[in-house]
Amino acid sequence: MAQGIPIALLTIALPAWLIAQDFAAAEVAALVSITGLPWGFKLLAGPFMDRFSFAPMGFRRPWAMGAQGGLVLAMASLCLVTDPAGQYWHLVCIGFIINCFAALQDVAVDGMAIDLLPSNERGRANAFMAFGQVAGYSVFGALNGWLLVAYGIPGTALVSSIAILIVFILVALVRERPGERLLPWTHGIAAPRSIKPAASFGAILRDLMTVIFLPMSLVLTGAEFLSRMGAGITLTIFPLVAVQDLGFSSEQYAFAISTASALSAVVGILFGPLIDRYGVKYLLITGLLITILTTVMFALAEPFWREATFISGALFLSQLAAQMAFVAAIAGFMTICWTKVAATQFSIYMSLANLARSVGAGLYALIAIHLTNLEALYIVAGLNLLAVLLLLSLNLEEHKKHINRLNAPTSNS
Repeated sequence: MAQGIPIALLTIALPAWLIAQDFAAAEVAALVSITGLPWGFKLLAGPFMDRFSFAPMGFRRPWAMGAQGGLVLAMASLCLVTDPAGQYWHLVCIGFIINCFAALQDVAVDGMAIDLLPSNERGRANAFMAFGQVAGYSVFGALNGWLLVAYGIPGTALVSSIAILIVFILVALVRERPGERLLPWTHGIAAPRSIKPAASFGAILRDLMTVIFLPMSLVLTGAEFLSRMGAGITLTIFPLVAVQDLGFSSEQYAFAISTASALSAVVGILFGPLIDRYGVKYLLITGLLITILTTVMFALAEPFWREATFISGALFLSQLAAQMAFVAAIAGFMTICWTKVAATQFSIYMSLANLARSVGAGLYALIAIHLTNLEALYIVAGLNLLAVLLLLSLNLEEHKKHINRLNAPTSNS
């Protein structure tokens, strides 16, 4: 949920509010692109987490606590931005730092999930983890939309900082494993665990290069990259269409997108068991196909854009499809990770996926003046169609055979 709070501010409420303040589309797209970059560089954090740990407090928890504390301070520093027009680059830089800590916390939590969760629970667990994130950005997307209008950026940042601080206190009070220390100066011992920190960065890199370029790893990564590029364009297009074409206020847009996201997250909890039962490939393709159909239907139905029922339905379907694809993709990436370098490998997958979103937003910022909103929507649909075509060749069983062959020398020694 804590990860959802900065997402709510920087990708939902703030872009719509800035558009209402007469900021240009290119400025809003640049904000979304630059502040989203840390999510694309999470791969830099993974090797450090695999290499270094303070075992008495847990393998991942010290990293999660440090990142959470930094996130509180970074969000609080946003209170200093009182004139967004005159402090545009201050706003962008602080947003970048906020997401640096949010992304670092995300790597720690994902690594903990791979470490602690049995494989037959990952689909369900990912559905709940995704629900937590969506709950965070849905609630705070709507709340921040109102706060920005009423109190500006400082008041909004203050409320968000307090919420993140509450989550930090929760992390400080819960052990990763029984018997470990709550804080560095309290009593406790390192719990026994099967996975040890890597011996060196060289060992991590060697094992990583062995597994990251396996065929199915490249297929899933490529499909997710294409889909996320479309999502980056959508992050800019949706508030533009809502505010400029539909006459939404920034507050109304934030509330609408947050409500649709929250409803889709509740329904999305049902997808977890379906992934465990029917497999990642079919659920992921289904989510992308719904995204394509919703995007094309929305573009073709321009005369109905001012119908409240139509807009509500389109928003719900788009968010439901995104949630479905998001949960399935994460479960897929966890499935293809090699245990020896799972945290680093997974962080690379997530980094590339989030980098793709920034790439999509950044490329759109360069060509926005040459495209209509309808043309941009068709590009989003096309990117998702390419992702579906690539996923048709996905074979996770083949990947598992590769992993078993990689494990064979170790098991025979």
